[in-house]
Amino acid sequence: MKAKSQVFNEDAIVEKLMPKIEERVRVDIIRGIITSLEEHIYPPEESFRQRFVEHVKKTGKSKGKLFKTKRELEVHLRDIGG
Repeated sequence: MKAKSQVFNEDAIVEKLMPKIEERVRVDIIRGIITSLEEHIYPPEESFRQRFVEHVKKTGKSKGKLFKTKRELEVHLRDIGG
């Protein structure tokens, strides 16, 4: 008689725990999907840092643009401003 009682208790425990387990698995899956999407949409900080360093190095190699007069500078700023 104890064997049947024990099986019944195990089944009852499983029935009770199953919704909690399913919810935790669901939450873990959703968090994984969100993390994956965030990494795809927003690249990691290291990627931004590398691009910035490359941009600074590239800019450092160029001579830049020199303006002889204030007027030339104003014209250039208007041209790039739209």
